[in-house]
Amino acid sequence: MCRTTPWWWVCRRVPSENWRREKMNEWGYPMFVLLLTLDLAIGATRVSLLNARPLRLLKKHDSQPGRVDRTLALIESPRLRANLRLSQTLMRFLLAVLVVQWVQGWYTDVRTQVIVEFASLLVLTMLMLIIEFSLEQRVMRDPDGWALGLVNFGQAVMILFSPLTFLPLLVLKPTGGHQSYAQFTEDELKTWVESDQEPGSLEREERQMIYSIFHFGDTLTREIMVPRIDILALDVNTTQADAIQAFLTSGHSRLPVYESTIDNVIGLLYAKDLLKTSPNHDVRFSQRELLRPAYFVPETKKVDELLAEMQSQRIHLGIVVDEYGGVAGLVTLEDIVEEIVGEIRDEYDTASEEVLYQEVGQQEYIFQGRIDLDDFNEVMGSHLSKDEADTLAGYLYDQMGRVPQGGESIVVGGLSFTIEQVSGRRIRRVRVCRVLPSEEKQGNDKHD
Repeated sequence: MCRTTPWWWVCRRVPSENWRREKMNEWGYPMFVLLLTLDLAIGATRVSLLNARPLRLLKKHDSQPGRVDRTLALIESPRLRANLRLSQTLMRFLLAVLVVQWVQGWYTDVRTQVIVEFASLLVLTMLMLIIEFSLEQRVMRDPDGWALGLVNFGQAVMILFSPLTFLPLLVLKPTGGHQSYAQFTEDELKTWVESDQEPGSLEREERQMIYSIFHFGDTLTREIMVPRIDILALDVNTTQADAIQAFLTSGHSRLPVYESTIDNVIGLLYAKDLLKTSPNHDVRFSQRELLRPAYFVPETKKVDELLAEMQSQRIHLGIVVDEYGGVAGLVTLEDIVEEIVGEIRDEYDTASEEVLYQEVGQQEYIFQGRIDLDDFNEVMGSHLSKDEADTLAGYLYDQMGRVPQGGESIVVGGLSFTIEQVSGRRIRRVRVCRVLPSEEKQGNDKHD
């Protein structure tokens, strides 16, 4: 022991560079492999969980119920992305520190040493990018399978790092920091609805409602409106007694009022406003004191936009106008709701209004002429185009090129159409049945 230094100084000498390098070689390689493996495992977990689809996972519930339930719960966790990002960042930081420690002391020149350390980090970054990119491509081939396989590892990561992400997520929560990653795409829902499910799992009405929601944003107002010919409207000079009788007969709570012609709608008459007036049968409401402003909407307006406007402005009935400003029909909130949930029937609906089609034999139906072509195609499994018409009657007008007479027939697309009832120029009822290709050719030759 040196007499010029305290005894404790000699016992605390700095280890030699060779000793440090030996220790790095002893535990550095295993530590590097461990950290790199953890980083790749966390990356695979992140990619698989954020790209796994709940509907596909549910199909595996019978074979792996426990894993599927845990995987879905993990996907729904608001801390999922934060914990995975924090853990992967920590692994990469430790890898960088390890590499720097590894190459430290290789050169005595400071500038050369800095260049070596920077180059080492650059090589590490490129190596990790190549490995992670290759791994991500492999995981994306079957993210659901990887998610099920890594769910236990993912839960361990969540347990270890949740305490570290609790405070940041608590701060972000009021600003909408939580986002669910178990989201369904429209195509996935369609596939699920169309696939064979367990008996009773999804009723026909429920399937129809889901389909209606899919197409709701693409539906135009003219496709759901009451056509002009079916509008019940009052002339501005109608007497109070006749107006009351119109309300009682129709069961409507409001009716459009026009002056001279139906294309000149001047307002809406509410039944409750009419009933508040004195019971004088000779009183007319041409002074317009009882009328409320009419809401006009173009026939090409999207139904979802129309619903939002009617809700925000508290409107229950709108007058639909065509491109020339004429009245094409009217639309109500009930019509819009029926587009999703189906027909809503009340005591004022007649049997003819309720039933748009009726099966009268094997693959033989009687349809109302006003049925929408989409609904017709769904019933018959056909693909009639809506390019020229929205209803079955309009389609037959286009195919025949004239106003048909009762009893006339035409064969189109493997279907035979027989006009059952015509009122004036309007096709009321049509009998439809399937035909063989040979019968279709004969029917078309006869029609020509």
